[in-house]
Amino acid sequence: MPNRRSLPGPHHLLALALAAALTAPAATARAETCAATESQALPDALPMRDFAARLGERIDACAADARRPDAERFCAEHGLECGAGRVRDYVRVRTLFEMTRDGGPFRLRWSITDRNPTAWHIWAAWRQSPPLASSAGPSATAECDELSALFAGLARRLDVRGVGLFWPTWNHTIAAWDVAPSVRVLVPTSQIFLSCDATFDRTTFLPSKQRVVYELRVTDALDSVPVPRPLAAFLLDQVAHYAGASLDVLAMIRTHRALRYGSSVPASCGEGAAAAAKALRARPLSPADRRALARYGATELGLAAPSAEATLAQIAALSPRPGRDG
Repeated sequence: MPNRRSLPGPHHLLALALAAALTAPAATARAETCAATESQALPDALPMRDFAARLGERIDACAADARRPDAERFCAEHGLECGAGRVRDYVRVRTLFEMTRDGGPFRLRWSITDRNPTAWHIWAAWRQSPPLASSAGPSATAECDELSALFAGLARRLDVRGVGLFWPTWNHTIAAWDVAPSVRVLVPTSQIFLSCDATFDRTTFLPSKQRVVYELRVTDALDSVPVPRPLAAFLLDQVAHYAGASLDVLAMIRTHRALRYGSSVPASCGEGAAAAAKALRARPLSPADRRALARYGATELGLAAPSAEATLAQIAALSPRPGRDG
């Protein structure tokens, strides 16, 4: 392994410059692919395996550039080599986490259901009543183990290995990703037993609490199960609108959405979301952040003149905020 503290020599700097020059056109192509995917026609239904392939392509196109710096920080923190495969896996896992967590862009709401740790009921609810592009309510309700199973199952379908269920306490389930033999990442798909800022790879749970994380087999839906066009379009379009946004913006929107749903996010977290909205109003926003904020304001908050600024003003007003106690 190379010495991370060594200074780059001229040949290394030249290689970096060449890599940047070669990467720029690819980044532009990915951005164009992400913007164009909404208008692509989908069949009336497509098999789950084909939907998963499109989901992976959409994540790669819409999230790769935004998440690459996060992937590099992640690798540095854990002492991992950060090759193209590792970056791709991180981008896919982190994006799936943001999409599927309680209050995320797939609009899932946490609640106690007393069902088995599988995503079967989520897919069944989605297929029976595909989410509308514009709606103030959740797309489906699921418990912590169901949310974690959805995340882990989709990760497996996207060819990311080592993702399974993790029990930090006897009565709670999250997900975990064994990236390498010595690196385990905890993935909390709900905010149960956690503070407002707990997130991917940042919890108060102990990774050693469970000795083995068994990779979740995809049993919630067979590869041949049809995904209706309205459902596939909704999930893919949510990725297109939100996946490229900054993690700060995604966290703020998720908190506000989860509080509106009255799910696992404590009501006290609303103050942090409001403060974040006020801070964001005072600084320039990236196009991806503007896109996500405008989408949230237009499709979920029902703003008459949706814009990033109008959405931030609504979140900064700290209303509504039912949430849960604690």
